[in-house]
Amino acid sequence: MSFYYRNRLPTMHFQFVIALSSIMLSTTVTGFPLSQFYPFGSAVGDIILPSNDDESTPSIYVSVPFPFFGSSYSSIYVNNNGYVTFDPALKQFIAQAFPINGSHKMIAAFWTDIDTDPGGSLWYRTTTDSTTLQNGTNTVRTVFPSFGTFSATWMMIVTWNDVAAYDCSDTGAINCQQRNTFQLVLISNEVHSFAVFMYNVINWTNKAEAGYNAGDGIHYYSVPGSMTESMLNLPQASNVGVPGQFVFMVDKKTTDVIPQILTFESNSSVLREGKSAWLNLDLRGNTMYEVQWFHSGYLISNSTRRYKLTSFETQTNTSLHTLQINDVLKRDEGEWKIIVKNSVMDISSHLNLTVIPRLLLIMTPQYDFSIMMGEKINLQCTVSNPESLRDAANGSLVMTKDGTVLSGLISSNLSTTWTKTTAMEDDTGRYTCTHSSYQDPMYVSVNVTVFKPEQNRCESEWSDGILWNITLANTTKEEPCPSKQKGMATRYCTQLGVWESPSFIKCTTEAFIIALSQIDEIIEDGLDGLENTEKVQEVINDTLKLMKNLTSSTFELSAGDLSASLDVLDKIVNVTNSTGSAIEKEVFYAVIDNVLSTNNTKSWAAVSEKTDKDASSILKNMDRISEIVIQSGNITASQFSGLNFELTVNKTNLDENGICFPDVSPCNKTKIKEQNPTFLELPKQNMEAESAINYVAVVYKTMSDILPSASDSGQNGGNSVQKSKTATFVNSQILSLTTQKDLGELDPNLTLTFRHITNNEFTKIEASCVSWDFTISKWTKEGCYVIQSGQNKTVCQCSHLTNFAILMRPYFPVTEDQPLLKTMSLVGVILSISFTAFTFIIYIMTWRYIKSDQNIIMMNLCGSLILSYVIFISAVEQKSNEAACIAITSVIHYLFLVTFFSMLGMGVYYFMSITVTYYAMYVANNFKSKSRVQWFLLAIWGVPFLITTTTLGAFWGEGYHLESYCWLSIESGSLYMFIIPVCLICVLNILIIVSLVRVLCASSAMMKSSLQKKATSGLRSLGTLLPVLGVTWLFGILAVNENADVFQYIFVIANSLQGFFIFVSHVLLNKKVIQGLRNRYPVISSLKSKAEHGKPEADSASQSQSTSKSNSALVTTKKKSIFQRILDSKEENLDLTERTISTDIHSSVTHEKNSAVPENKSTNLTVTLLAEENRGFRFSFILNLWQKRSVQ
Repeated sequence: MSFYYRNRLPTMHFQFVIALSSIMLSTTVTGFPLSQFYPFGSAVGDIILPSNDDESTPSIYVSVPFPFFGSSYSSIYVNNNGYVTFDPALKQFIAQAFPINGSHKMIAAFWTDIDTDPGGSLWYRTTTDSTTLQNGTNTVRTVFPSFGTFSATWMMIVTWNDVAAYDCSDTGAINCQQRNTFQLVLISNEVHSFAVFMYNVINWTNKAEAGYNAGDGIHYYSVPGSMTESMLNLPQASNVGVPGQFVFMVDKKTTDVIPQILTFESNSSVLREGKSAWLNLDLRGNTMYEVQWFHSGYLISNSTRRYKLTSFETQTNTSLHTLQINDVLKRDEGEWKIIVKNSVMDISSHLNLTVIPRLLLIMTPQYDFSIMMGEKINLQCTVSNPESLRDAANGSLVMTKDGTVLSGLISSNLSTTWTKTTAMEDDTGRYTCTHSSYQDPMYVSVNVTVFKPEQNRCESEWSDGILWNITLANTTKEEPCPSKQKGMATRYCTQLGVWESPSFIKCTTEAFIIALSQIDEIIEDGLDGLENTEKVQEVINDTLKLMKNLTSSTFELSAGDLSASLDVLDKIVNVTNSTGSAIEKEVFYAVIDNVLSTNNTKSWAAVSEKTDKDASSILKNMDRISEIVIQSGNITASQFSGLNFELTVNKTNLDENGICFPDVSPCNKTKIKEQNPTFLELPKQNMEAESAINYVAVVYKTMSDILPSASDSGQNGGNSVQKSKTATFVNSQILSLTTQKDLGELDPNLTLTFRHITNNEFTKIEASCVSWDFTISKWTKEGCYVIQSGQNKTVCQCSHLTNFAILMRPYFPVTEDQPLLKTMSLVGVILSISFTAFTFIIYIMTWRYIKSDQNIIMMNLCGSLILSYVIFISAVEQKSNEAACIAITSVIHYLFLVTFFSMLGMGVYYFMSITVTYYAMYVANNFKSKSRVQWFLLAIWGVPFLITTTTLGAFWGEGYHLESYCWLSIESGSLYMFIIPVCLICVLNILIIVSLVRVLCASSAMMKSSLQKKATSGLRSLGTLLPVLGVTWLFGILAVNENADVFQYIFVIANSLQGFFIFVSHVLLNKKVIQGLRNRYPVISSLKSKAEHGKPEADSASQSQSTSKSNSALVTTKKKSIFQRILDSKEENLDLTERTISTDIHSSVTHEKNSAVPENKSTNLTVTLLAEENRGFRFSFILNLWQKRSVQ
């Protein structure tokens, strides 16, 4: 993170020069190497200050005035106690904390009471030696990048070599053998001046002060830790990132002020994995600066999922910068560094953190297992990383079974074992191991199943390098992978106790795991905001080289290794895309070529079956890499030619030249004609191109067998021949073209010529031009169409760019009777809609005369049936828009279900009004005592809504509708959510019909009739009830079999006449409706219903319900006498006449001789159930799907 911060500048614009320190664990350390000190001693002309306690040198002449915070000095004094002063000399041996007002104008490297009498020496000199000056110049330029032109003209070097403390002794607090060595260097060019401190060893301290003091109370600085024991750590502290070295600017000639690091610390130098931690930087400065955080060389650019960076001002000119680490990981271990930058210099500090890993327990056996009664159970739990138990040494491993602590454990420091000599059935359970004193709940478990000897099982056996231990039948066994592989192998033991073939999809060679871990590490670093482009690029390319060797060194990749390879490639592309790292393209292409080898076909099949990966990931990653490659400004034309794919990278002006691939442009027509290759040709486009654009063209030679063949079949126009649904397959190489700019819709189109892998035998294979849609992960015909298709090749044109191929689908021509069925179905649907609409309109016209609960249901039935048919016919083939097709499918599904539930409602009315009345008059009277239509309507419209929404939710994205039509798919199973309710309703209505016929046959009138009359009445009643109650739909279910032609015709004919039957039985033969028409339109009063012409006698109960009082006299006595005879033979029973069932199905309830029914209490229930007219669905089958199927 780059954090910019500006504090308020003081009025005097004083400049602070700062240093920092790191708190180290050791007390005696070696810091800045003595060999890198400026040379000192008599050999280089140094002057030695004679051994003394608190003496200073005489005034030392400065040939170049030395600027020191606003003043220039030409003389300087060196004191034995670790400092230099400017006018006057000081002999103060007791250090004071800065600031000090007055005459203490000093620079102190280590101000304390030093005594050179016990040994050691103090050397000093001023110099203008060019070599020494150049070294000083380099130091300044390195630390202060903005002083790139600085050149030193004068320097002073003061060295305290191996000096001791005053009053040291062999038995005192400070031993005389403890010595300090440090150096103070002054550098100046008369304009700017600098002070450099270098510490080799600091073995003793006695309240020492380090820093500088201008004597004005404003310009001063104390090295962190001054006047404390922390001064012993100076050899490892720094303000410039070099342990033991501090550099300060002390001239105050610049307006930039150097910030001062007060502290840089963490909550602990030893962290525990999984816990939280923080690092604090306390900073003082009064100008703009930038704070950067680094871990192991990676820059933390901003707050991330685990790292949170905050900064705020604590007081004037002081700020606190914090890095919060959430969920500490092992990789957080190592060096943490901060760099503070401004326009003058960079200062830094660092610290090292140790991370204790999480506890890792291993149970042996590692996976769940079965064991036979009487056998020995042996479980062992082991700590695999003892370092995780730091601070948890007093605890021990504990093993439990289903939460109960086991006894008899044999334990050591890092393992525990539990043994049961004879396994019993109650030993079955979950065994868990944990550590009693570990801070966090860490455990490992294994399930043990003890089975009886007579139970089926798979016996132990060696297979594929694995010992598959005895396993209970109908169980999947897990075992460690073979040697040199990591992961888990699985094998199923069937119910009969037979082993199936093992699966190694989760077994991966260790080298592939290493490659994955390398990529995962830099991905995790990226997620944590760590930036190091050079390291990322190095890791990516090293991993690619490793992958190239791994994929080329084996004849066939295992399914697990292939799956790991796809993961590595996908992650490499993701990292490359997000970081902008340069990738070695040739190596990447070589890995792709190896992965696409035909030797890996079986592994591709296993990966596609067992995982969510397939070969389309190769297409996707190649497209993404191509986009990265061609986005660079200048590219060099290049080619890659492998065994399994070829690639060309180039550029062209599309308004002047086209693109032809794989052949060089212009395409060699002779070669094309002779060899019939697969190639693409993009003509020059009708566009204005400002410059040449880059492009990548690819041909995949061997992907046809491993790519999915699922397609999102769109409508490409034209009159295609009706075909049965058959399996498709990719029958060509794959062509791809990617351009630097999105060309949109091409003008003219891209032409693609595909050589068939399997030759087309005459007309038995249909070719489709398709492109891969990464959004839906399927082939789609959108924007592509066939220009020419022959036995050996297919020519396509497409209006866009992506990955292209051809799909082939075998089919057989339709039979000759198919057009007849189609015509019959279409005509039948139109007739059904027409008659149903007539019924609906007439009911509306006569509603005030025929209003009843039964007719309300009839109106709902007619309306839903008309809407479902109309929408089905007009919209079932509107497949161009996926969302619209889903909506159409759900609406048709809903309306058809409403129709069927309306039929069921009508059936229930029949049942309650006739059958129940016949057997239980009290129940029937109670049912008819008040209107219950609202509950019927709630069920009719509510239950289908629940079924439809449930189906939509359950099959969303899983093949809800057919690929070619907007109707439920039988492949995915969504169609069963229509078929099952329909079948249930049909069965219920059949039962109702049986009960009605039984009542009819039980009537005295029918019992006394002739056999011919009984047969005639029964057939007439069935002819009316079967279509009305939707039973004819059962023929449609039987007609699903392509060989059952007879059921197809019966279904089409019966359902085509359904609307006609409704119109006849519920309009023409319904006297209430006819009477209503007469009352509303007197002009047709002369018309007579068919029922009146056929039998002058009318049902008295039916006539009593008529709303026309003028026609009440039409009630005859013949019908009444029939009911009277029924009542004479069976008390409180209902008689149903032949005419009743064949027309309106009237019922009359009487008690003994009281047969009169009040006019205002109608018992006539006209149950006109439109019998789920299914011609719409039949029409769908005929128009779109109904044909003889080919043999797959």
